[in-house]
Amino acid sequence: MLKIFISTIILLVSLKANSFNEKIINIIGYDEYRVNKGLIDHLFSNKGAYYKNGSLNYIPVIEKLKHNGLLRVGFNSPQNVVITFNVSHDPIKSLKIISDSLKALGYYHYFTKQLIYDENTNLKWTITLKTEAAIDPLMLSKELFKHNSLIVDIKKEGYTKWMYTINTSNSTLSKARLITAGEEVRFRKPLKPYFVKINKANSINILSRPGNQWFPSVVFYDRHLNILDIVKEDKAHKSINLEVPEETKYIKINDIYTLANIKRGLSVIIKE
Repeated sequence: MLKIFISTIILLVSLKANSFNEKIINIIGYDEYRVNKGLIDHLFSNKGAYYKNGSLNYIPVIEKLKHNGLLRVGFNSPQNVVITFNVSHDPIKSLKIISDSLKALGYYHYFTKQLIYDENTNLKWTITLKTEAAIDPLMLSKELFKHNSLIVDIKKEGYTKWMYTINTSNSTLSKARLITAGEEVRFRKPLKPYFVKINKANSINILSRPGNQWFPSVVFYDRHLNILDIVKEDKAHKSINLEVPEETKYIKINDIYTLANIKRGLSVIIKE
């Protein structure tokens, strides 16, 4: 019985090691892994330390690979890079989170090659961009983590193709400003529409500052980022008071023409 138990433990450890090595190969490519296998085995001698809740914790793994020169994302000349993102939760919100993460890393100019999502909440988004370096998976992982989203699988296919599987089941929009009931928040000149997050509210009061000529555009979203209601006014307002639809989690505040119309900023008050 003891021998069987020991054999089972050895088998499980071996399977976990093989799985770990496969993950490393998927991140850096087989050629890089083969050349540096000895170093990789030394760096990750305690493979179990890189798992969290049964899943590989990608950030410390990629961090160690990068700091030891094993993560190569640069090219000798500009290349057409293809990146696919797979998500199985909240496709609309997930698309925004990934898009915002790419922008935060300086990636604005890319083309959508394929975008598919279905009623089962699965999202597959493939983009292409011409670049001298592929997206750094460590920087992308950290940016997604700000939105409480985790990379659960990475596959490097050749030199110019990457596939990321991302868990957004507990995601939040990190750039959204949380406003509690009774709180007044004064926003400065916007570089993009204001995006706020609420927990519970019956109404929202938005006040325009002197010097503005605000033509309100207000969009209410649920926690999945599905649109609940849209309010647009083609007459300039000094203030507007709106009822907040049930299940509202996020609110986008804009001007129907140009952000220059609210260059002095706005004040927002949430009431319960």
